[in-house]
Amino acid sequence: MKRYLICSGKGGVGKSTLSVCIARALCARGKSVLLVDCDVGLRSLDLLTGLGQSAVYTWQDVVSENCMLSDALLTDAVGRLSLLMPPAVLFEPISAEKFSQMLEKAAVDFDFCFLDAGAGVDGIVPMLAQASETALVVATPDSVSARAAAKTAEMLWQILPPERLRLLLNRYSVSAVRDGINLCADDMIDETGIRFLGAVPEDAGLRVLPCGKGIASRTASAFDRIAARLLGEAVPFSVRKF
Repeated sequence: MKRYLICSGKGGVGKSTLSVCIARALCARGKSVLLVDCDVGLRSLDLLTGLGQSAVYTWQDVVSENCMLSDALLTDAVGRLSLLMPPAVLFEPISAEKFSQMLEKAAVDFDFCFLDAGAGVDGIVPMLAQASETALVVATPDSVSARAAAKTAEMLWQILPPERLRLLLNRYSVSAVRDGINLCADDMIDETGIRFLGAVPEDAGLRVLPCGKGIASRTASAFDRIAARLLGEAVPFSVRKF
């Protein structure tokens, strides 16, 4: 099972939405994905996935051995996408070793695991990085988000090798870049020092994902290309086509 930390230097960049959409793109390719909501006290993946109504246990219960992993897993009707809910409050510090042990229990049943962290570099984010193989840093194409992503990278480089970090751009608009409103992909790479994974176009459908609204076909294609790259496929970058 491949473990990915999905993080961001600042809030509001669409990190959790991208986590769910990339997971669904992988599921559409026949892979099984475990989403772990790691935003303690501010969960959102239950709304974005439509799962969580029957939640009784959280991943803290699993780590603390208050329940079995199977008791805490929430799985969709197809059986490929599963979710672990976060606790409202951490009653005790969680070590990377114990957290990794919990994930190892899931390794037999899942191809991918996405750890959706809260915004910023504090709290349990360093611990989550230690339990991950790769970190996907989500940012929007602007100077404020670029600076926050760069600070996030500085923290992550203390834990993960530079080649294990990837940059995901959200709300990318060629017209906004052309008008000088947003930074282009190359500028974002230069500002953050992070290798590029892909970009998701500006799409109002992503903002209302919890309402069950659909996303544009070009947005779905962007997620499919990102999923393909995570699977090791050589997919050319086509940011200019958005």
